[in-house]
Amino acid sequence: MTNLIFKKYFNNNLQVLAKVYQLNKEKGFAYYSDIEDFLNRGSNQISAILGKLERDNLIKRERKVRPQKIFIQCAGENPRTISN
Repeated sequence: MTNLIFKKYFNNNLQVLAKVYQLNKEKGFAYYSDIEDFLNRGSNQISAILGKLERDNLIKRERKVRPQKIFIQCAGENPRTISN
């Protein structure tokens, strides 16, 4: 049971990261709505996934303007350990 839950959430994180990466290559950023439409999930679930990716320095969210832009960030730019 734990393995199935792990795979489900780990997979969503990777899917979101891959989509943000793809959109960053295409137009330089991604929007929340892009990710919501891609995964067909609610904003609370997307926010939780993006929060995890942001804590791990894999993405950066622009918080001052709406709609928020999401950018790929190199984990090595800010040396801190990746959270579990």
